[in-house]
Amino acid sequence: MRVVVEFLAGIFSGLRPRTDRSCPRPRAGARVQGAAASAPGAFTDIISRMLLLMICVGIAAVALLSATRPAASVAAVPQTPAPHFSTPAPVNNLDEILASDSSAPPRKWRYVVIHHSASTRGSAQSFDQYHREVRRWQGLGYHFVIGNGADQGDGIVIAGPRWYAQEAGAHANSSEYNEHGIGVCLVGNFEEKPPTPAQLTALHELVRKLCDRHQIGLINVVGHNAIRRGGTTACPGKLFPFSEFKNALSGR
Repeated sequence: MRVVVEFLAGIFSGLRPRTDRSCPRPRAGARVQGAAASAPGAFTDIISRMLLLMICVGIAAVALLSATRPAASVAAVPQTPAPHFSTPAPVNNLDEILASDSSAPPRKWRYVVIHHSASTRGSAQSFDQYHREVRRWQGLGYHFVIGNGADQGDGIVIAGPRWYAQEAGAHANSSEYNEHGIGVCLVGNFEEKPPTPAQLTALHELVRKLCDRHQIGLINVVGHNAIRRGGTTACPGKLFPFSEFKNALSGR
């Protein structure tokens, strides 16, 4: 605004008639030469100045309106929401995991028995050590262990020596289910916290493949609490979603 006012003041000052103080004023009675001849030129100069004034006033008005016009609101740029990543499938090569000793006689597997470790952490290796040193068993009692990310990768499946040798398990407290049941243990205490999505994904893929290879019916996929002989157990825990798991498995 200040710039515009100063600009207009400069224009008006330029239109004021100029007096050349360097020239002496003519003496009284002196004859002024060419006064009449210069009159048209002075008129033309005034007209030119007036036109210039009008143009400058128009430019100044446009500049003033632009300066006082409220700034246009800037439309908000929609933000692209961060992509939602689902839990990735565990990295398991089940064909390699399910490989067994070719010289071992095949066993007639009839069941898949699901367990939880009832501990917040653990691995196939630590359970194997515990079963040897404390239980006095011949190594890991389960055939497979699925980690929860604490000591074994989340959803990672490890096969134990009993699977490789196609030997009976030591997990069910039942001779029938130990002899013909494939023991699968998920690391975790499912009385307090449910299994991870990666664990459930891995379990689904493992059990599906076991059932297909060994013609095990869905009715024979059981929890440890359903088949234990002598005493009771909560295994695999009240927070293991058994019904949902069986429904998902039925769709294969």
